[in-house]
Amino acid sequence: MEILAEDRVVLARGIPDKPAALSAIAQLLARGAGVDLGAVRGVLEERESLQSTGIGDGVAIPHGFLGELGTQVAGLMVVPEGVPFDAIDGRPARIILGVVGPKKGMHAQVEHLRILARVSKVLREPGLREKILGAPDAVTIFTLVKDADARTP
Repeated sequence: MEILAEDRVVLARGIPDKPAALSAIAQLLARGAGVDLGAVRGVLEERESLQSTGIGDGVAIPHGFLGELGTQVAGLMVVPEGVPFDAIDGRPARIILGVVGPKKGMHAQVEHLRILARVSKVLREPGLREKILGAPDAVTIFTLVKDADARTP
């Protein structure tokens, strides 16, 4: 998962609700992509208004497209106490992995969908979510995710 960098992984506390979670993940993505925070937050909120990106099992994958991006960028926020996210199973999101990618071109959109599928597959590895939630810091979380990605076919 080359789109995720160690400096875009955080262990967060005190995120009270979905809007605050989207703002926090937007900050990671905007910093990583070098684009305007408001634009990133806007695309995440717009996508979220269509349908929750809470995929269940304590995982949410907010995502969207930005015209000015040249590549896909991801950010990971772990909130051990959870955030209400309107997930399909009703459980709060504790692992929130945001992805933004380029808007133009069919290839970019196909790549974005491929990344979303990959993220979902990696985060469904047995035991990984529990290890992430038990990790003491962001560096450990990053290592766990990178190692799981390397093991995933």
